[in-house]
Amino acid sequence: MVAIQESNLISISKEREAIYTFLRVSLQCPLTIEILQHWKNHLSFEFKSILSEGNKELGSFFESLDRKKLETIIEEEKEAYLATFYVFNEEGKVPAPPWESAYVTRDKSLFGEPVFQIRKRLADFGLQYIHENTDPDDHIAIELEFMNFLINYTLSAKEEGRDDEYAKGVYTQYWLMKEHLNRWITPFTKDILSSNTSPFYKGIALLLSLFVEEDFEYIKTIKEDLDNE
Repeated sequence: MVAIQESNLISISKEREAIYTFLRVSLQCPLTIEILQHWKNHLSFEFKSILSEGNKELGSFFESLDRKKLETIIEEEKEAYLATFYVFNEEGKVPAPPWESAYVTRDKSLFGEPVFQIRKRLADFGLQYIHENTDPDDHIAIELEFMNFLINYTLSAKEEGRDDEYAKGVYTQYWLMKEHLNRWITPFTKDILSSNTSPFYKGIALLLSLFVEEDFEYIKTIKEDLDNE
């Protein structure tokens, strides 16, 4: 039974990591030729099917990688990325600011308490954001990357029998999800969906919202298993 559980943990962890990586790459900066070439040449049909299940926007985007010039896609999506996440619109607002503080702090300002909470937890694992004090540590891409790190950290600890580190990894994943991602992903993705952004970023918003909801339930189960030992 233990061997089966560990086998399931490995397969689930790899799929979680792959999805978090796709979301992080999609949201950390405008798409580049290297990113599109990698997706076009290396994402499997099965993985693209997982990402685009019930998500016609992403399905159409993946099809466009074979139909359109990649340079054209880059130009279109760069404009959409900046207009959605960084540029003030006609109403004087950034449609979907990609920082947690913009959603959970009282005055909606950057560098709020979530920045320092994330920074402290990164330090607990010997990590530091390379743009610390210049860009907020609670950017969506940083939180997704941290979850990716924790998935690998937790899996390695499990495989090598380091029980204390495995528990640390599980509980930190639960903390990151409960205290951070789960608190702001819904309003963040709603803002993306209600903006005039491209179908690609609307597809990313749909995937992010659904996946975080599902992954939180999964993290709860592995935490409960630990609690009951």
